Amino acid sequence: MKFAILQGQAAMLDDHPAPRALLLPPPYTAHWLAQGSALRHACSLADEHGSGTLVWHYSSPQGAPGRFDFAVVLEPDVPLSQARKAFILGMLALGDAIAAHCPPERAVGFGWPGELRLDAGRLGGMRLRTAPDVAEDDVPDWMVLGVELIADRDHLSAPGSKPESVSLSEEDFADPPAILESFASYLMLYFDRLTHGGFEALAANYSGRLVGEGSLTADGDLQTANGLVTLKEAVATSFWRNETGPEL
Repeated sequence: MKFAILQGQAAMLDDHPAPRALLLPPPYTAHWLAQGSALRHACSLADEHGSGTLVWHYSSPQGAPGRFDFAVVLEPDVPLSQARKAFILGMLALGDAIAAHCPPERAVGFGWPGELRLDAGRLGGMRLRTAPDVAEDDVPDWMVLGVELIADRDHLSAPGSKPESVSLSEEDFADPPAILESFASYLMLYFDRLTHGGFEALAANYSGRLVGEGSLTADGDLQTANGLVTLKEAVATSFWRNETGPEL
């Protein structure tokens, strides 16, 4: 499976400046979004702007958790049933990006299929969107991987009351955009590994970071003692988030 990524220049979606310029590999086109959903905007741009479109967004509203979000458009050249494995590659890239910028003693793990955990705390997760009305044996015009991370929990008077989650600020991530820059590079690396080495080694890599029982099959599904959970079913829901973002 191969995903084409096109070259482009940095762009902005509104007049509010980004926190800083991104240093991205040439295939990506960065779009800063001051307000709204990075995933939703990436989907709206996918038809016109194509693969490599990368939307990013940071917010820290009063009385709510701060969020660092980004989303990237991919253009598969295989049917949806196989292209969906890109979600697993995206999670591997996200895990490596977090590990590259956190203290070495921190453990980065995954909750099936898209939750990202740092030690025992939920840091965020990933979602998948595809072009509408695509059958399993059709090649999607586009797919979007969307990441949501808890940037801060400054609105909490007692962060210890929410032990299930952590934030980038609490874990001393001084430069969140660096996570995105690393993610973009690692994502290209994992697609290259898929092309030259196949999916089996990547599935084993993901399984080794999975929190809880189970291992990934060659189709990207989760095999547990209680049976098989398909990736198609799993990405249709995101237990790690509510209607506003990652659960605290």
